[in-house]
Amino acid sequence: MLTRYENVSRFHYMTYPAITPVITSGTLEEPNAMAAAWATPLSVEPPLYGVAVSPRRYTFELIRKYGEFGVCFLPFDLADKVLAVGSISGRKVNKFSRFGLSLQKPEKIRAPLIGESLSALECKVVKEFRTGDHVFFVGEVVVVWVREDMVKGKIFDFRKAKHVLYLGDGYFTTNDDRVIYPSEG
Repeated sequence: MLTRYENVSRFHYMTYPAITPVITSGTLEEPNAMAAAWATPLSVEPPLYGVAVSPRRYTFELIRKYGEFGVCFLPFDLADKVLAVGSISGRKVNKFSRFGLSLQKPEKIRAPLIGESLSALECKVVKEFRTGDHVFFVGEVVVVWVREDMVKGKIFDFRKAKHVLYLGDGYFTTNDDRVIYPSEG
């Protein structure tokens, strides 16, 4: 039986754990990165991915300026870096240098990718919507990158690929090795 949760303003905590990518923006010369638990695939055809960003964030300014962003999924052993890039502003700090993240040159956008990623998406903004205190950017996925040693068939091998999952309040976890496969019937 459910019990009523009194604090509606913290509803999002009841939606976690959530995979937490690092959203990259800017350029190779002026890179920026921000953790974003409020990000999701939206469509297969066309390939769309969305992220909610507060207008107070430097990432917001850079996505608006360049009209594109990267989505980098880091391994769990780098969860401390995911927390770090989400904890300070990139207005005065190069987060890539400060936290030891390697720049990977993108193919079709200016925003850098993170070389340590399990996978990464290059996205060009096709729409944006004001959603309360955030703006939701819809990006068309124009290039997908993946570490092939982490993939089995078409999906990640969860025995190898441990994604960063956000629990709220700065806590992270990851997946375990149990996988339920669909029955073939």
